[in-house]
Amino acid sequence: MTLGERLRISRMRKKLTQKDVAKKLNISNISLSAYERDTTDPDTKTLRRLSEIYEVSTDYLLGLTDYENKDSYNQKKSKLDNIFDEVVMEIQNGGDPTIYLDEANLDEETIRMIKKALINGMKFVDEMKRNEG
Repeated sequence: MTLGERLRISRMRKKLTQKDVAKKLNISNISLSAYERDTTDPDTKTLRRLSEIYEVSTDYLLGLTDYENKDSYNQKKSKLDNIFDEVVMEIQNGGDPTIYLDEANLDEETIRMIKKALINGMKFVDEMKRNEG
């Protein structure tokens, strides 16, 4: 996973918009978007500030570790668990989770079926919650 992907995922996990983060950093939304698209890299000061805002380590953002922070390191999740978390988050945000499923080395038909099953499962859970309330 690239720096830009990790920045975008970290931002989404904190439920922040690009505008929110750009304002906190006192940079333009265009600059932050460029970081997330991997067209430019943030300077070290900005990278450090991003890690503070997202509450992740700079090592995680730079891809030196798959663990976001010390707590995640202690809770060692399997690669499949991490991929699943990213897929669910991507679906919740209306994106295409295929990029993460590709990392699991699955064929296209399996990826398509998993995506469909996850979307249907999430809809089912939402419906169950509405019926309980």
